[in-house]
Amino acid sequence: MQYLITPLIAVATGGVCALLARSGMPWFRTLRVPQWPIPARALAVIWAVLLAMGAVSAILAWNATPAEAHSQLAAVYLVNAFLHPAWCYMLFVRHQIGSATLDAALMAIGTAVIVLDVYPASMAAALLVLPLFLWVLFGMYLSFAIFRMNVRGGPAEG
Repeated sequence: MQYLITPLIAVATGGVCALLARSGMPWFRTLRVPQWPIPARALAVIWAVLLAMGAVSAILAWNATPAEAHSQLAAVYLVNAFLHPAWCYMLFVRHQIGSATLDAALMAIGTAVIVLDVYPASMAAALLVLPLFLWVLFGMYLSFAIFRMNVRGGPAEG
């Protein structure tokens, strides 16, 4: 069952994020952003690869852990899956750059928890999530930079 549900959760997470980002793109284009953000088309590919790696990680971790640990394992992955669209919602729909930055910090913590939680059961599962952890750290820094450029002395958050 996890072979069907896990990829569906990853696809749903990516799909919801894409819809939320698309809905807020006109507003986002009005913001000052650092010169180094990744182009939008590259972002879609990067996120697809990272979410696929996360799904494979979840399946490997599930298979490597005893049944009594499955609910905890599912919880750490699902909380992380929820935080991704929450970031998109805060930023692109609510226009709350500061809240999105805090959510990105929670994503980084959540991803670190996944790595540390699954490492004893499956090193491969933990390694598959490490690129996501690094990406989320970059996203947190980028969110904070956008916050500083637009809120502190810049246009109102909206």
